[in-house]
Amino acid sequence: MLPNLQIDPIPVFGLELHAFGFLVGLAIILGTVVAGRRARQLGLSERVVADVAIWAVVGGFIGAHLYSAIFYFPEKIAADPLYLLKMWDGISSFGGFIGGTLAVTIYFRRKRELPFLPYADSIIYGFAFAWIFGRLGCTTAFDHPGELTDFFLGMQYPGSKELSAGVRHNLGMYEFFWAVLMSLVFFLNRKKTHFKGWYLAMFVVCYMPVRFFWDFLRRADIHHFGLTAGQWAAIVLFLLGLYLMYRGIKKGDMLPPDGVPKYRPKDEEAALKRVSAKKAA
Repeated sequence: MLPNLQIDPIPVFGLELHAFGFLVGLAIILGTVVAGRRARQLGLSERVVADVAIWAVVGGFIGAHLYSAIFYFPEKIAADPLYLLKMWDGISSFGGFIGGTLAVTIYFRRKRELPFLPYADSIIYGFAFAWIFGRLGCTTAFDHPGELTDFFLGMQYPGSKELSAGVRHNLGMYEFFWAVLMSLVFFLNRKKTHFKGWYLAMFVVCYMPVRFFWDFLRRADIHHFGLTAGQWAAIVLFLLGLYLMYRGIKKGDMLPPDGVPKYRPKDEEAALKRVSAKKAA
């Protein structure tokens, strides 16, 4: 059994700094920096990555709350429809992933001259490293408690209104370990040639089966036709990841580790100006 890793808030200038908030903020910054650096290695625009990061964070937080509210706490919506607007009350990582993906897709739909898959690879590359610190925050907060267990990685849970105290699975910690492994795989492949979309497809295909299994370890959630909302989402996204992998292999549109010359930043800046000019017209 592992001891509880919850950290008491630290007072800073009259405010309380929580480990979870600090680590999530660090994750956003680190993910953006790593994604930008990866984009530069591929000859892409760091400015575009920074813009996309803003869209992804905003869309991610909105999606995280809406998904959690609709699929996990429908009774709260029935009691108070305005609960949907309380973005700080209840989030889901799956909802964040879906919301962030939709926001990024909308961004690139508006800027059609930018290559989607090379940027998606850069962003998901940075996201994997960000996931380490995001899930480390979840580990310290113990905000994803599972069922009671005698597993050697079980952690002492202090108890809450919904769950009794005891040794439980800390699912945030399990995902922290997974994120470290996935980031290592990405790092070791950074100098290899892959098809465009390889990093995106690999992340989805490797994460979804693991997440599907971990949902069996969660505390009792609402089930839809025998599975949780997260498990159904995992199935759909896993199939999408397989499709991206199949499409990438079949199409054979490769992306060398040093990028494609036609996607140099100066060309992308020009593309952005053309898009802005069209919108202004």
